[in-house]
Amino acid sequence: MIKTIDVEITKQLDLIKVFANELHFKEICQFELNEKLENIPWDILMHPGLYLIEVRNNENFEVYEEWVNDFKLRWEDKNYLKKFTPNFKLKRIKAHNELKEWIPLYIGKSKNIKSRLHGHIYKELAKTTFAMKLLARENMKQEIFRISVINLELTNYDAIIPVIENQLRNRINPLIGKQ
Repeated sequence: MIKTIDVEITKQLDLIKVFANELHFKEICQFELNEKLENIPWDILMHPGLYLIEVRNNENFEVYEEWVNDFKLRWEDKNYLKKFTPNFKLKRIKAHNELKEWIPLYIGKSKNIKSRLHGHIYKELAKTTFAMKLLARENMKQEIFRISVINLELTNYDAIIPVIENQLRNRINPLIGKQ
């Protein structure tokens, strides 16, 4: 019996992966990292699904390697390391070879995207909740970020969303994360 269940689940996982490869994030907003953050439309983010946080290439560098080395150096500043924040993933850095206008930083999932994004932006460094804690990073001020989402309201959220998230992470290769 368990073998039959395993075969059926494998088929369904394959379907989810095909579906995930056809998904695309919808841009919600761009914001400069400052104290106001007035243009984040929090009211339309109260749903489950996935989110993508990207950073805009500030055009101070001509090649990707120079940009990523600078950004990584600032992200991994000793003031921000080991503060329950995501780290750079070497294999994801290597997956990129071109300096584009927007660089994918982080992909996540949440049953309430508004709440989770709020934590990524406003959470204090001293808090033990795992988050990017963007406003607490003084050396990231004036960077421009973009939020994009995929709204997915599912009965079997906990079973399906991790598979979709993994597929998107492998396709987009965000530079930082837990995985």
